Amino acid sequence: MNERITEADALQRFPELAELVAFREAGWNFHLLGGNDELVGIAATRSQDRYTDALFVFDRTHILANRLVSDDYGGGIVWMKEGSDLQEIARELVDLPAPGEPGAPSLVIRGSSLWTP
Repeated sequence: MNERITEADALQRFPELAELVAFREAGWNFHLLGGNDELVGIAATRSQDRYTDALFVFDRTHILANRLVSDDYGGGIVWMKEGSDLQEIARELVDLPAPGEPGAPSLVIRGSSLWTP
């Protein structure tokens, strides 16, 4: 039986979720990831004129974040981090300077030409 818990209960049990609460309060959009009626993760996205930031949470130890610059500004992923620390990855993503600002990532990360099924 799935029992609903409050936000306070969730934060007490999993303090790292405070990062997701902060994202929600800052206006990020949340999306459930899954297929065949199975939840596999949560995505949080924030789109600006020149770029979109995304945070993917698959479980407590598998987090992925990236910044995607729009096609009008070169198009592609310019920053990506994967790891197990939600707080660290979320803060690094939020702290990225906007495109064009000093220290902003600008080199597009090219995907591998090796296709794997």
